Amino acid sequence: AAFIIHALLCAGLTDRAERALARFPARQTALGYFRSQEGEWDANGEVLWILQRFFALTNRPPSPEWLGPIRRGARWIMRKRLSGELDAPHAGLLPAGFSAEHLGPNDYYYWDDFWGIAGLRAAAAMLEKADPTHSREFAQAADDFAAAVKTSLAGCAARLGRPAMPASPYRRLDAGAIGSLACGYPVQVCAADDPRLLDCVEFLLDRCFVKGAFYQDMIHSGLNAYLTLHVAQVLLRAGDPRHLELMDTVAALASPTGQWPEAIHPLTGGGCMGDGHHVWAAAEWLLMIRNCFVREEGEGLILCAGIPARWLDQAAPIRFGPAPTRFGTVSISITPDPGHPPLVEWQGDWHRAAPPIEIRLPGFAPASPEAGAGSVVLVNREPGA
Repeated sequence: AAFIIHALLCAGLTDRAERALARFPARQTALGYFRSQEGEWDANGEVLWILQRFFALTNRPPSPEWLGPIRRGARWIMRKRLSGELDAPHAGLLPAGFSAEHLGPNDYYYWDDFWGIAGLRAAAAMLEKADPTHSREFAQAADDFAAAVKTSLAGCAARLGRPAMPASPYRRLDAGAIGSLACGYPVQVCAADDPRLLDCVEFLLDRCFVKGAFYQDMIHSGLNAYLTLHVAQVLLRAGDPRHLELMDTVAALASPTGQWPEAIHPLTGGGCMGDGHHVWAAAEWLLMIRNCFVREEGEGLILCAGIPARWLDQAAPIRFGPAPTRFGTVSISITPDPGHPPLVEWQGDWHRAAPPIEIRLPGFAPASPEAGAGSVVLVNREPGA
């Protein structure tokens, strides 16, 4: 639900997202667990993360009735972690669980841990003004959790002889490693160029792709459009042009109605597992297009980083927006001038001061316009730059 609600928010469907979020407190147990089904230890992190995204994109403070569920949800993550004193690779991590179900049998999944870290940081951000004491506590807990994961991953790197992140500290590199990409997308708890993240992507591209799409060989067996787009998002964030190849593959796998089965048979191209029209995949496509035009990175916005060069072979403007971001809504226009650099324009309805903006249209030199600017004519990238 977190991914789908995020797509609703980014599409401006705020009321629908709010209605879905309003159902979450009824799922929370007395101990703070947002229970979908037992054994999914990523749940609390996902709820807290998407809740913080809702308040950030709508520029609203958390309403009083949410403060209790936020505190209980964050404390559940803290209590659920295993002892950091264990003499084991899973020291300080969340327990073994079923997790995202496409990763394999019960294990100590890093997917759960990255969501837990993100959830604690989200709770700290949401409570910063209303409850600064708990905000500081949860921020410190997130740092402690991140340190435990870092130690565990260092052990994996020594065991595997490369920095790529497996699905858990007890797994070899396999298709389940797709879950560990969560640290880069969507929660961004690691840098875009983190060697552990990028080496994980290289492993997956080399060993787990069939016909240009990610092939999950356990449980969700088939080509997975939504997981292929997770890899594409990591590549986009890293400035790697291969994200477009993956997007083209996913577009080609779509049904005539613009949908994707949850898993696609590599020979027939039809569905072979799960939902016939997979809403998560549709949400990921929307989020992918959105991030090609605008995405948050740190305290600024990156514009146009995923726009294909072929889109500029026309005279008509390319427009996107108004797109919600945590800095406010922004509308973007790219006016191609075949044979010459294009004009990029943007207009923001910012929550506060305008954020730093960087234009990274592929094929052109990055531009960092001055504060208050609303347009820039790009410059061709120097050969080899």
